[in-house]
Amino acid sequence: MKTVRVWFNHWFSTAYHIICMIREDEDTDFVTVGSNTDENCVYRAVCDEWFTEAKFGDSDEYVDFCVAFCLEHKIDVFLPRRDMMTVCRRLGEFDAIGVKVLAERDYRIISALSDKAETYRLFGDAGMGHIPPHRVVTSAAEYEEAYHRLKTDNNRVCLKFASDEGAVSFRVVDDKVEHNLTEYAGAKIAHANVIGALLRLGKFPALLVMPYLSGAEISVDCLPARDGEHIIIPRYKSWGRSETIKFDPDIANVCGAFLDKFGLRCPCNLQFKYEGGVPYLLEVNARMSGGIQLSYAATGINIPNIAVNRLLGVEKRRVWDRATHVVSFVETPVLLR
Repeated sequence: MKTVRVWFNHWFSTAYHIICMIREDEDTDFVTVGSNTDENCVYRAVCDEWFTEAKFGDSDEYVDFCVAFCLEHKIDVFLPRRDMMTVCRRLGEFDAIGVKVLAERDYRIISALSDKAETYRLFGDAGMGHIPPHRVVTSAAEYEEAYHRLKTDNNRVCLKFASDEGAVSFRVVDDKVEHNLTEYAGAKIAHANVIGALLRLGKFPALLVMPYLSGAEISVDCLPARDGEHIIIPRYKSWGRSETIKFDPDIANVCGAFLDKFGLRCPCNLQFKYEGGVPYLLEVNARMSGGIQLSYAATGINIPNIAVNRLLGVEKRRVWDRATHVVSFVETPVLLR
């Protein structure tokens, strides 16, 4: 059995599952190397080797470290998350030392997809699917105008930075939040507080303002086909922890058209939300999602393993009967050391 050394740098915690999925292989012994600035990151528990990362001054300095790390630790396959954009821009340096990187090679497309406003423009220009009505604002005055244009008696407005990951900046504008102590506020914020926050910031990155879409949210795990049919697995989220995995031709057709149009080669995730029976694109993540293990549990399609093997020149068989399943999850204690 051949041995392949795989490095995960500074991933989110659900890399725990991705690592376990990659290691489910009858032909290859995948030795996993993990690193993070947090020495107690949970995926440490499933790594064969672990390193605590230092802090770096900028992205290029960090990628210098990545190249050196790959050489020092004899890495065969690199799955980047931290500073992934800069890694993509400098893929040639990893090619030169024989390291295969699970990342897109078209930096122009990946750069555009990292900006939600630019993603909407690409989809709109290509005429595929539906994008929500929205405004891009860079000042408190522009936000105020966008808010009044998009707010109606029957909807709320939401906002997030155009460049955001993990919905960190996502907020629903709701003036009731200031007067209700009996309900968890969550991501809600009063309109006046948005204005105050933006005025205090003064200058801020592009902010997307749009109507809040109240229908079902769909997270779609995708792996573009090298030959044949794309892998497209929609997960319908609920208000609780359960998710329904079912084949939806409307969603699948939009995702398939996107993969064909932009030529992605690595795992990615598209997110949609319904309103009035219409699925609107929310965003595209050019990486594996944090819930990809739920897709695997329902379908048996191991996207991480297939993708890494493909990098190594091996095509793994995949079969999905497209039956509908409901999956959920529980927290499990993990002893780190």
